[in-house]
Amino acid sequence: MTGVNHEVTAPERIIGTFEFEGLPEKGHVILQTARFESLPGNRTRLTSQSVFQSVADRDGMLQSGMERGVNDSYDRLDELLAKMKLGGD
Repeated sequence: MTGVNHEVTAPERIIGTFEFEGLPEKGHVILQTARFESLPGNRTRLTSQSVFQSVADRDGMLQSGMERGVNDSYDRLDELLAKMKLGGD
């Protein structure tokens, strides 16, 4: 898997592309946008949007186990943020 951040507008938005290299042919690139919204109580809402070039590309990514990887990444982010909140490294 490879990815490139094309625009980082801190602290509001990150726009990038992502490509799963496990597919037989190249060129299955996803456009991803992450938006960060400040909420009361020192909280942040993260909204993530992925745009696929076709329904077949979307379905192929889901069948590849991508959903599990995304969920694992968010679990790790939760752990990191909790650690930072407690003042740990």
